[in-house]
Amino acid sequence: MTALFSVLLLFGLGLLQIFLPQVWSELGRIDWLLMYVVLQSLRSSFRRSILLGAGAGLIQDSLAGGIIGFHAFAKTTVAAIIAMFSSLFVLRGPLSGAMITGLAVIIEGLILMAWQLSLGRPASLRLGDVSLGAAATSAATMLVIYAGRKWQQRELIKHRRVRVDVGGTVTDDGE
Repeated sequence: MTALFSVLLLFGLGLLQIFLPQVWSELGRIDWLLMYVVLQSLRSSFRRSILLGAGAGLIQDSLAGGIIGFHAFAKTTVAAIIAMFSSLFVLRGPLSGAMITGLAVIIEGLILMAWQLSLGRPASLRLGDVSLGAAATSAATMLVIYAGRKWQQRELIKHRRVRVDVGGTVTDDGE
């Protein structure tokens, strides 16, 4: 995946995170940017994970109009934690991806709350909001991973179709 594609995808997810709650307010609890950062951090190098976390946070900060660097710091910290531990554990599947994403949402929420309190500002998120966001983002992550696997299986089947010629010989489309 090229860097340009990642940046365009991050912008698209940022816009999705802003405009989707206009359709249905409950979709505003899903952190699409953090979901992408977590799923990529599980498979990427430490350096790439840091860059993705910082990029996603800066895009969220710029689209939200808040303090620049506020979400960037939190998302970069979460990406660094996941990248460090992803090499120690092999976690694959929708359920483990959802659990890691939910934990990442909780960690990010706690970082944001602690930072706001240290600045003397009231925390904009409560623990209930963070918990609901973790549950919604985890459920969306499970659906994304499951749909991605089904699509990947269909593509593999499509490329491995075997056809029979008129002469009765069997050939493989993949070669």
